[in-house]
Amino acid sequence: MAARDILADWGVKEFREIDRAALQEITLGASILATGGGGDPEIGLLWALSVLEEGKEILLVDPDDMPDEALAAIAGCLGAALVLTEKPPGGRELFWCYQALGRYLGKPVQAVVPPEAGGVNTPVPMAVAGAVGVPVIDADGMGRAFPELQMTSFYIHGVSPSPTVAADEKGHVTIADTQDALMAERIIRNAAMAYGGISWIAGYPMTGKQLKETAILRSISLAWELGRRVMEARRKHLDPIEEVLSLTKGYRAFQGKIVDINREFGAEKTKGFSLGRITMEGIEEFKGHKATIDFQNEWLTLRVDGDLRCMPPDLICILDPATGEPIRTDIVRYGYRGTVVLIPAYERMRCPKGIETFGPRYFGYECDYIPVEKLMEGTG
Repeated sequence: MAARDILADWGVKEFREIDRAALQEITLGASILATGGGGDPEIGLLWALSVLEEGKEILLVDPDDMPDEALAAIAGCLGAALVLTEKPPGGRELFWCYQALGRYLGKPVQAVVPPEAGGVNTPVPMAVAGAVGVPVIDADGMGRAFPELQMTSFYIHGVSPSPTVAADEKGHVTIADTQDALMAERIIRNAAMAYGGISWIAGYPMTGKQLKETAILRSISLAWELGRRVMEARRKHLDPIEEVLSLTKGYRAFQGKIVDINREFGAEKTKGFSLGRITMEGIEEFKGHKATIDFQNEWLTLRVDGDLRCMPPDLICILDPATGEPIRTDIVRYGYRGTVVLIPAYERMRCPKGIETFGPRYFGYECDYIPVEKLMEGTG
């Protein structure tokens, strides 16, 4: 059964066909929202473009049009983005995951939903959907990128990540099935480390009803519009940062040059993450000020002159001021110049269970969560 057949069976007549231009815009927008993580967008984009070149369709469907009883699952990668750059996929890993997941569940998965907003984990699920002939749901599990399997709106609102299947480029497959979400994360993380630091996963099987009650809805459309606006700003020589701020209701928190990078080398292999801190020296209106940003795959906290300006789950994005291109944790270098944009997290991510699961204390910071709106009051 192809994606159009599934939609016809659902009674869905309105959907969006994703073409090359749309994929480029979605990938850029998702990379911006990925808060410095999400992997090399070229990997995800090229994978999705290759599916279109094979004559297959990628069809995007509004979450409200998914039947309550239909089954969806995530698809993507898990591990250290730095490793992904050096160890790209062979192209069949996620197919092995979906085959194993379907066999394990004993019923077909009828739709794919991205686990997060990211340069890899947004276009790759779309590519998988196109390749296996199912629709993509216009939603994801974070509205940003986060490093761990349980750090999703799905989990904090009652959907288990299990069973989750992981595979590597050699065909090794691991299935984690446990009601303990942290245990599922440990199993899949250890599999990723055994595979060399990165793995490809399919999991979080959920019904349409569960998806609508737990997901970050229409986030692919947001990424699409964000990418379209930034690309348009480039063509018209406008300020791409202003386009990002206008659409996301974000804050221009800092602008500067990166003067120090402190990486925990080897963490990709021993812990399954890229870890460290960067220091930025202010330029233009921020001259004379200093910012530090911690990261664990993604940017986690921002301090300006020692004062906290942002903490998870709110978004920290470092963007090239001329192009709006995101500066990622895996590619950041001494001397890079960037504008730091802060974006409030979706309200579904700010519930008590969410703050417990991916708030500042989970990452080892001895402070309670304060929304970025409050931290930025009086700083403009």
